[in-house]
Parts: sequence; C-alpha cells; structure tokens
Amino acid sequence: MPYLQERYAVLAVDLIGYVESDRGPTNDLTLPKQATYIIEALDQYNIPAAHVIGHDLGGGIAQILAVTQPERIKSLVVIDGVCFANWPLPKVVSIRYPVAEEFVPSPLFIERMLLEGLYYPSMLTPELLRAFTEPFATPTGSEELQQASFALNHHQTEDLVPYLPNLTCPATFLWGQHDRYLVPYWGYLLHQTVPHSTFKLIPNANHYSMIDQPSIVAEEFLAHLSRS
Repeated sequence: MPYLQERYAVLAVDLIGYVESDRGPTNDLTLPKQATYIIEALDQYNIPAAHVIGHDLGGGIAQILAVTQPERIKSLVVIDGVCFANWPLPKVVSIRYPVAEEFVPSPLFIERMLLEGLYYPSMLTPELLRAFTEPFATPTGSEELQQASFALNHHQTEDLVPYLPNLTCPATFLWGQHDRYLVPYWGYLLHQTVPHSTFKLIPNANHYSMIDQPSIVAEEFLAHLSRS
C-alpha cells in the first residue's frame, strides 16, 4: 500500500468474517456474498468504478466482480488467487472436522499456514503475525475460523469459467514462483482463458508474494495500472 498510495487512492477492505470486520454465519461468508459487500463499500465511498486487486480468496472475489459487475471494474489483478476448482485447500478443509491437533482452528494454525506459504519466513515479523492472528485469539475465534472454512466451495469460481473469455477489462495474473498452495499453473491457465491478459511470475516468492517481495509486487501492480 505505501508504494501504491504515492500515485493512487487505495481502499483495503477486511472481508466479513476476517480480521477486524464483523463475523457472520456461513451463508454470509461465501465469495459471491463478499463481492456484494465490496460493491456496497464502493457505494458508501461514492466510487463509481475501481481497479481491483485480489489475493487468494480475494482473487476469486475479484473474478466474481469482473464477471458480474463489469461496469464497476476498471481493471483486474489476481495474485496467487483461487480460481477454477483449485480450492479450498486441504489444509483449510481440515479445520472443519479436525482429527489431529495440527488441524485445530487456532492462531497457531494461521501462523503455520503463513510460514509454510512464505519463501522468506523471516519476513513474517512479530507485528505482522499479530495482525493476522490476534483477531482470532478470542474465545469464539476457533468457531469463527470454522464458519469461514465452511463457506468456501470451488463452484463459486468454477461457475465463472464460461464467462472469463468474455472479460474486456485489462487483466493481470501474478503468481509466486514457488507458490506451494496454488501452483503457478493456475495463473497461467487464467491467462490462457482471459483474452489480452498478462501473466508474470514473482521470483523467489511463495503463496504470500506481497510479503516475500513487496517492492517487486508493487512494481507489477503499478505497471498494470499504468497499462490500464
């Protein structure tokens, strides 16, 4: 965000059910519902259209917005995002019915997901770790993580696939070279499906590319915005 804010107005939204946003039942946490909340947020700020950047689940939400609300989306960036039928991850599904201690939904589970998804684990500073884990370090945090997991279904992006070739907005797909959760193949497949799109690998980056390589990722965002 500091790189982007030098030239653009940036709005970062905590998805419902995550971080500092309100919690909710499973039906309120699906990606299509999250997309409607994004549109409501744009309306509240009187933003008629925006460039949308989405990571992981946010990448799926960005695709939903581009397909269902094309007049509100100036351009699209998906970075290490869910798409087609490549999700939810087995690790995420495991917390629905944990059968071993390592699958119990907890701040420790989040920490492990982060560390395993980083090329440079040292980039996960104590401050950053707290930002990810503290919102779920509550008496109801475990149940809230489970609710979020139950809301995830690959049909929420797979059903978009017939419409992706019709997208006309500028689109860029960025992927960590070493993404172990959602391998780069998926970004390349998106690129092959969406006309006139761009695909690039982020070197020496895992799933959380923007943590591993913040300056490189920001440069790619800015290059996309310049082209758009």
